[in-house]
Amino acid sequence: MKTSGLFSNGAWAVLNQIVRVGSIALITIALSRHLGPQSFGSLAVGLALVRIFAVVASFGLDRIVVRHLVDRHDQGGDIVRDVFWLKLGIALLSYVAMLGLIFTFERADTLVLWIAVLAGAGLLFQAFDVFDYAFQAQGRFRFSFLGRGVPILLTTAVKFAAILLNAPLLVFAGLETVEAAIIGAALVLIYRRTIRRRSMSILPGSIARRRLLVEGLPLLLSALAVMIYMRSDIVMLGKMAGYQAAGIYAAAAQISEGCALLPVALMPALFPVLVRWRRLGEDYYKQKFELLFLVAVVAGLAFSLTLAFGAPALVAFLYGANYLPAANVLVVHGWTILFIFIGITQSGYDVTEGLTWFATFRTFTGAALNIVLNLILIPVYGAVGSAIATLIAQVFSSVLLNAFHPRTRPILQMQLMSILLWPALRATWRRSSAHNANWQGMANRVKLADG
Repeated sequence: MKTSGLFSNGAWAVLNQIVRVGSIALITIALSRHLGPQSFGSLAVGLALVRIFAVVASFGLDRIVVRHLVDRHDQGGDIVRDVFWLKLGIALLSYVAMLGLIFTFERADTLVLWIAVLAGAGLLFQAFDVFDYAFQAQGRFRFSFLGRGVPILLTTAVKFAAILLNAPLLVFAGLETVEAAIIGAALVLIYRRTIRRRSMSILPGSIARRRLLVEGLPLLLSALAVMIYMRSDIVMLGKMAGYQAAGIYAAAAQISEGCALLPVALMPALFPVLVRWRRLGEDYYKQKFELLFLVAVVAGLAFSLTLAFGAPALVAFLYGANYLPAANVLVVHGWTILFIFIGITQSGYDVTEGLTWFATFRTFTGAALNIVLNLILIPVYGAVGSAIATLIAQVFSSVLLNAFHPRTRPILQMQLMSILLWPALRATWRRSSAHNANWQGMANRVKLADG
C-alpha cells in the first residue's frame, strides 16, 4: 500500500472515529446535564453491561476477518457471507446471556434490567459489521464512513431532539438500538451497491467457521478483559458507592476514553500495512515499530498532561457544578491514555506475530488486578480510588507484563525507550553528529585547498 493511500485511509478512519467519539461525547455531556448524576449513573451502569456483552458478540473477529479478506481476496464474498451468519448467531446468544445474567443477579433493579433490554437489542445488528470489514480489507474507508459516520450523525440529531423534548431515560436506551439498526442497514446497502454482483448473496456458506472461532477466541478474551476493566469500575461503583458515584466516574472517564480512541481509529487502516511491513524483513519491521511506539508515547503524553493540568476547568465547562468531583477522577484517569496508546500500538504486533494468547494473558491479568484494586480502593477513596485501580492495571497489562514472554521482551524494551523518548534523542544526536561531520569535512577540504 502506498504511503498516500495509508494517509488517505487513516484520514477516513480518523474522521469516522471523530464523528463517533464526538457524538458520544456531546450526547454524554447533554445527558449528564439532563438526567443529573443519579439517573445518569443508572444509565451508565446499564450501558456498561451492554458494552461488555457487545465485545462477546464481536468474538474478536474484526482483525481476523480483515486478515482473511486481505490474504484471500478472491473468496471475499464467501467469507463475508459466512461471517455474517456466524456473528448473528453469536450476537443472539450474547443478548440472551446478558439478560439472563441481569435477571438472575439484579432482578430487583428493574431500571437497569430495562436499560439492558432496550439498548442490548442493538447487539443483534453487530452482524452487519462484516460489511465494514470488507471495506477495510479493500482500503475503501470512505464507505466505512458512509455506513457508520453518517447514520451516527443522524441518530445524534434524534437524541438531541429527545433531550429537548425532555424524554425519559428509557427512550435514550432504546435509541442505542435504533442507531445500531440504521448503521447495519446503511452498511449492507452500500455493500450491495459497491461489491461485485457475484459476491452479493448472504445465504449460509461453507467457509470453515470453526477456524474463525479458534482464531478469534484469544482476541475475544483479550478484548473482553479490556472491556471488563474499562466498565467494571462503573458497575462496581454503582453497587459499592451508589449510582451518583458511578455517574461522576462515567463523566470523567468519557473525556479520557474519548481522547484514547485516536489510535483505535487509526489501527484498522494501519493493520493491513503491518502485515505487509512484516514481509519486508525483521529489521525493517522493528524500525517501523520503534517509530510507532515513539509516536504513541508523544501523543499519549500530550493528552495526559493536558488533562492533568486542565481537568477542573474542563469538567466545570462541560458538565457544570454538579460534576465538579469528576475533576479529581480525571486527573488520575487521564494518565491511562498514555498506556492505552502504547497497548493499542502493540496489539497489531501481537496479531501479526501470533501472540494473541499472551496478549489475552496480559489483559486478563490486568482486568483481575483492576477488580481486586477496586475492591480495596473504592471503599476508601470512592471514584478516585477506582481511577487509581484502572491506571495501575493499565500499566501492568500494556507494559510491565511483557517481561514474562521472551518474544515480547524486545517490545518491552521499545516501550521503555519510547517512554524515555530515547529514539527521538538518538535520532537527534545522529543528525547532529552527521551535521558536525559534514562541517569538519568541509573545514578539512578548505585547509587542503589553502595548503
